[in-house]
Amino acid sequence: MANVSVAALLRAPTDVEVREGLERNPGSRRLADRGWEPRWFELRLDVDGEGGEHVHSLVWVEPGRDAREAAEEELEHALEEALRNLRDYEGVDVWPDDVTDRELTVA
Repeated sequence: MANVSVAALLRAPTDVEVREGLERNPGSRRLADRGWEPRWFELRLDVDGEGGEHVHSLVWVEPGRDAREAAEEELEHALEEALRNLRDYEGVDVWPDDVTDRELTVA
């Protein structure tokens, strides 16, 4: 069984990150227009002491929604994707139950 840990961060994005995020996904403009707040999310996955996956994205949070709650939801989605990528492309048999250590920082 692999030793898997994950560290995730949700923080305010830089202007460049917002601009690039809107360029990649112009449909997000409607969320910004409705008052949703942009946040930068990063996830780093470590498998057996070696870096596994690094996922990052601009996410939009509903006005008034708790940032930690949004971060936890994004962590679950990103973790599932990262683990699926390891299974499908790297042949590493890891699942959410294999994650022994989770660190989530909301800044």
